[in-house]
Amino acid sequence: MARSALDRLAYGILLRDSLGLSVAVESGFAPPAVWDAMRRKPDLVLVVADQATSDVIDSVEMIPRLRPDARIVVLSAAVDPASLSVWSDCRLSGYVVKDGGLAELKQAFDAILRGGQYFSEGARPGRAASATPHRQLSRRESELLPLLARGLTLREAATRMTVSYKTADSYRTSLLRKLGVRDRVELARYAIREKIVEA
Repeated sequence: MARSALDRLAYGILLRDSLGLSVAVESGFAPPAVWDAMRRKPDLVLVVADQATSDVIDSVEMIPRLRPDARIVVLSAAVDPASLSVWSDCRLSGYVVKDGGLAELKQAFDAILRGGQYFSEGARPGRAASATPHRQLSRRESELLPLLARGLTLREAATRMTVSYKTADSYRTSLLRKLGVRDRVELARYAIREKIVEA
């Protein structure tokens, strides 16, 4: 599963030609596409997503309901705590960081197809909770935090999250309260200090 047709084509070729896997179906993240893909009864689902946006998470959460035996592996460039925490409620068998290259992806598939799990070092969603306040954020608040910290306006963030401005404003009010910060400047400083975003 990947957002663009080009990514789906490229990863399909990679899985077949470089890893010797059989690709049953290529899918985007729209619910009808996920529904159709799960009818093919895949054993393993590769989710290529650098950003854990709401449509991606919603699609991944559909998979166990439609195909309970399918193992789900996320391939992503994201390793910051906020991005990882968004995946914590998903039933993943693996999370592979793109920097690991083809060798690590093969290692992950080998482990998972044998019934195990594989998570790149330092990239296990929901790993031991720390005392940092952002661990208390909801999934949508965690999604909004890095967007605002990187300088997006609330309206831009709402569009990215596919929610209304009013809903995004409610998330912002809640996350500012939970983090104990007063404005966007303090929010950005917090995000940099906690390594949620880079300076």
